[in-house]
Amino acid sequence: MVIRTLRCLRSWSLVWSILALLALLAGCVTPAPAPPENPVFARVTDPAARRQLQRGKPLAAADIYSARAAKAKDPQQRQDYLLTAAEILFDRALLQAAIEKLAAVPEQLETMELQQRRDIIKARALLYEGDALAALAALPNPDGILSALHRARVFETRAQSYAALQDPDSELVARLDLDAELSEAGIIERSQASIWHLLTTQPLSTLRGMTTNVRGDVYQGWIELALTNAESGTDSMARRDGFELWQSRFQQHPANGPFVTSLLDPDNKFQGFEIGGESIDQIAVLLPLSSSNTAAAAAAIRDGLIAAYQHSRDSQNVPALRFYDIGENTAYARTAYENAVADGANAVIGPLRKQAVAAIATQRQIPVPTITLNSIDSTGGTVSPKLVQFGLAPEDEARSAASRAIALSYKNAIVLQTDDSRGDREARAFQETMFAYGGDVVHLGVLPIDEYDYSEQIREALEINSSDQRFRSLSNTIGQKLFFEPAIRNDVDVIFLALTSEQARSVRPQLDFFRARGVPRFGTSRIASLDDNTKKNKDLNTIFYADAPWVIRQSMAKDPLRQEILDNFKGANGVYAKLYALGIDAYRIVTNLDAISQGKRLEGYTGDLELTAGGRIQRHLDWAQYQEGVSVPVKRIEADPLQEIVSGRLN
Repeated sequence: MVIRTLRCLRSWSLVWSILALLALLAGCVTPAPAPPENPVFARVTDPAARRQLQRGKPLAAADIYSARAAKAKDPQQRQDYLLTAAEILFDRALLQAAIEKLAAVPEQLETMELQQRRDIIKARALLYEGDALAALAALPNPDGILSALHRARVFETRAQSYAALQDPDSELVARLDLDAELSEAGIIERSQASIWHLLTTQPLSTLRGMTTNVRGDVYQGWIELALTNAESGTDSMARRDGFELWQSRFQQHPANGPFVTSLLDPDNKFQGFEIGGESIDQIAVLLPLSSSNTAAAAAAIRDGLIAAYQHSRDSQNVPALRFYDIGENTAYARTAYENAVADGANAVIGPLRKQAVAAIATQRQIPVPTITLNSIDSTGGTVSPKLVQFGLAPEDEARSAASRAIALSYKNAIVLQTDDSRGDREARAFQETMFAYGGDVVHLGVLPIDEYDYSEQIREALEINSSDQRFRSLSNTIGQKLFFEPAIRNDVDVIFLALTSEQARSVRPQLDFFRARGVPRFGTSRIASLDDNTKKNKDLNTIFYADAPWVIRQSMAKDPLRQEILDNFKGANGVYAKLYALGIDAYRIVTNLDAISQGKRLEGYTGDLELTAGGRIQRHLDWAQYQEGVSVPVKRIEADPLQEIVSGRLN
């Protein structure tokens, strides 16, 4: 491990000379008090294993049980230890390591309870490997399980499997079954937040269809609450009136308590955060600086951080920066984090890769404010009040596009996405945001990345084929040839392009050709051209897109910090440009925790930054439009924010 320390730097040359030094520091820290007992620990009775879990070391805890299994003479006891080792890791999302522990468990076990436990973790392994149907088939019948904890594990795995199969009705039933098994307030809170996330990411048409299912009052109450929320859109008074009416109708509903109260209480947004109020004199930065896959990206973030640090060196009480290289092994992130805290860090920035972020986020204890450089899906899981997720996720731009559409009263959208993972992520984020505001996506078209003629997909999206069919039917009926001009569907307000720049250059003229010239087109920064070829970029005309202020805000041309970075680093205006901005903003967040934890918006280089109730940094992005082949900044337009749920802000 390499640890590098920066304090009171006076010049860039000194920055690089200090970065070249190896400074190994030792320190003593007082162990934090153990958090409240977690029901998941019920089977972890070994004192040494429990201590490892309290220290945030589940791998070590699991290894203790594996060692005990190796020494056990009684087959039933040995199998119990092997299962406990795998359960410890599955419960903390350390899935690859958990599967390795599962491999040591025999197929046939001594008792029905042991067999049920094995079947549950086998199902979770199958789900991790992408076979949701097999996972459902492997799960035991919960009616025959005596332990509430293991019944809850069955229902949670069912819910995750149905989510993977995109079956919201069955997923909701499983989540309601799970909710009925719970008794601890904090876990119920997280469970209900997961139900709400599921329902608020469904279109109105799906919610209305679900009202016809006969599933009981609890099911029906959740659907009607979600419908009330979606139908009220951004009208806060209509939402409040609707929720109060719902409360009077569903007085015994499990959500009719703290959950609905949190929906009605806008002042509850930041309750539970513990990232402000303390002075910070040492910041640890965890980056994969020696990883062959991410070294260049990590270096850009590092250089942005150093630039921001250097720029603020005249301020009083500037904290020290210490860089910890976590290399290729994402599992080492936990060890590096513990070392950083032991070395005296009272704030952490990083890590960068999703797997490393997950390793930190799933720790039982996060003792200091921690600002990650990527985000993970923590819906329904434990979220520390000291953890803030921040990054450059493409979903941010897609959500910004949906927010702009709703603010402009564009409720019905066509989505055209490229056939790759980023296209999937952008399309899904746009859809979910539209649904949350009561909008809809009337068509989703997937465009192959290596083709340029998308006429068939566009005709289908605009329902021109249906128009042609109606014309032919009418001509045949009256027996005469008629003049015909194809018409596009009349239920679309906006087209969202989750496409590459090359695809957008092909799609925009084809949309015009098929008479969709008057329909607004929104996109993400992916459609932006990498060069200033005005003639070539005219094919992007009319398209609006979201991007970071670093790239498109006009005042940035005179920003001294940005100019200093551009002068010193060649990559700061290329593919890594926004990573320099990410480093700057990460430093600004950690040095402005008091303000941002109180709900204040921080003007940043990757966007205007705001902390959400879910512990994520929302980037309010700038907008531009191509006009005559030139990207021209335009006014940012956003919908009013929706009420958020604070989910599981317990450590």
